[in-house]
Amino acid sequence: MPDEFDFKKYKTMEEFSKTVEGTRYLHELYLKAVNHPIRREILTLVNDVKKISKKELLRRLTEGKILDNESMFNYNMDFLIKAFCIKSILNEDTNELYYEITQSGKVIEFLK
Repeated sequence: MPDEFDFKKYKTMEEFSKTVEGTRYLHELYLKAVNHPIRREILTLVNDVKKISKKELLRRLTEGKILDNESMFNYNMDFLIKAFCIKSILNEDTNELYYEITQSGKVIEFLK
């Protein structure tokens, strides 16, 4: 069974879907992403506002006692991005990072 390193270079869902193993890996990744309580909360917050800055999202999560620190935030956000649930957008004028929900991430609307 392939592991995540076999798929490290894949950047789109289409690349994963070229093989059964890639599809299985992406499906497992997606299920882990949307079924984790912290990541569900992140998805809910981003879905509610559609687009949010990293700074604002981190503030809301720490104030709500969902996360303790930024490294925990980064780990969970990287997981959601890798599972195609959230996309990151860099505003080059302000050098600020924003997050948007993707169509795959909108599954949170049905999991509440």
